[in-house]
Amino acid sequence: MIFKKSLAIVLFYFFIFFLSGCSSHLHKVETTLPRNQPYAISAFWNYTETPMAGLRAASIVEGVLASHKIPLLSQIEGSEEMGEPIKKRDFLNAQKQQARDAQVLYLVTGEVQEWRYKTGIDGEPVVSYSMEITRLSDDQVLFRGVGAKSGWGHKSIGVVAQEIAQELMPHFAP
Repeated sequence: MIFKKSLAIVLFYFFIFFLSGCSSHLHKVETTLPRNQPYAISAFWNYTETPMAGLRAASIVEGVLASHKIPLLSQIEGSEEMGEPIKKRDFLNAQKQQARDAQVLYLVTGEVQEWRYKTGIDGEPVVSYSMEITRLSDDQVLFRGVGAKSGWGHKSIGVVAQEIAQELMPHFAP
């Protein structure tokens, strides 16, 4: 009887540990956006210590948008890490102007808050970033979402970032 109780307690904690090993948090406002309108994507602003994490995250989001057949102009050509330091506001204003000059209606931007491997035996990937889609005609943010996820040691940061992007995507009208 004592063995069964002990076994039940051990199994309970094992499953709690097992289920908490890969956690995900997602917050987005459900929005439906037009599919056949031109979008541009900018490099994401990087708040991490990982070099070029903003470029990497934006590139992954770009791929997921392309898989949804969204017409997309890539403006992922650099960020504050690719040359002279620049203020975030100046960077975003330049990205918006470049998209307007290309006659794009919507701009996808974002921020990377975490992009690393946890230290420890398995080195679990941890990724957190936010994404916004702005209508350029009136600078109105139509979509805003944030996702954070940690994965198992056998996953890469890119896989975890792609999972977030797929879950974070807004709905696009047919």
